[in-house]
Amino acid sequence: YQVGVLMGKALLDAIPQGGDIFAIYGSPTDNNTVLVRQGLNDTLEGSNIQIVYDSYCENWLAELAFDAVNQGLEQCQDEIAGVMCGNDDLASQAIKALAEHRMAGKVAVVAQDADLAACQRIVEGTQEMTVYKPVDELAEKAAALTVALARGEDITGTGAKLRVRETVNDGLTEIPYYSIDPVGVTAENMDRVIIDSGFHSEEDVYLNVR
Repeated sequence: YQVGVLMGKALLDAIPQGGDIFAIYGSPTDNNTVLVRQGLNDTLEGSNIQIVYDSYCENWLAELAFDAVNQGLEQCQDEIAGVMCGNDDLASQAIKALAEHRMAGKVAVVAQDADLAACQRIVEGTQEMTVYKPVDELAEKAAALTVALARGEDITGTGAKLRVRETVNDGLTEIPYYSIDPVGVTAENMDRVIIDSGFHSEEDVYLNVR
């Protein structure tokens, strides 16, 4: 959900004057897609940004994003201000389609995963933003919780070293989970979030612009 919120905020920042956008979601059978859509819609609600075309990419097939953008542009006569993509792989194909219409870099594209190629596109100016999930912290917390569970510890109790305070409904019951905030990455904070954390190297990120 928070990923969708960050995407929505990035679009609001990039298109302060408002405009029409496309939403190219991932697989319709993936619950992550549902949550991202909710976060995006809630954030854009009441704004002057309007989703005029949306599409889903079965099994997260990136080439479907290429087709979706072309179909959307045909319907909207090339008058759009932004594209939300379910992940950076989809964004790569969406931007390819925009490039064929000479619109790459003129349309704000947002996505998630902080793939190297996406980070390169951000500093190059063809992608506005991606969402980074701190992998090291995720792995560290997952390992610590796994050890605690294996020892029979109550990870929801007040005495837990790493306490789980939130739950998510899986359709049957409430499941305890530990949440870590994702981070929106733009050209402005690329160095601090991506390079300083060691997720990608400065040489790789700026390969095509330095």
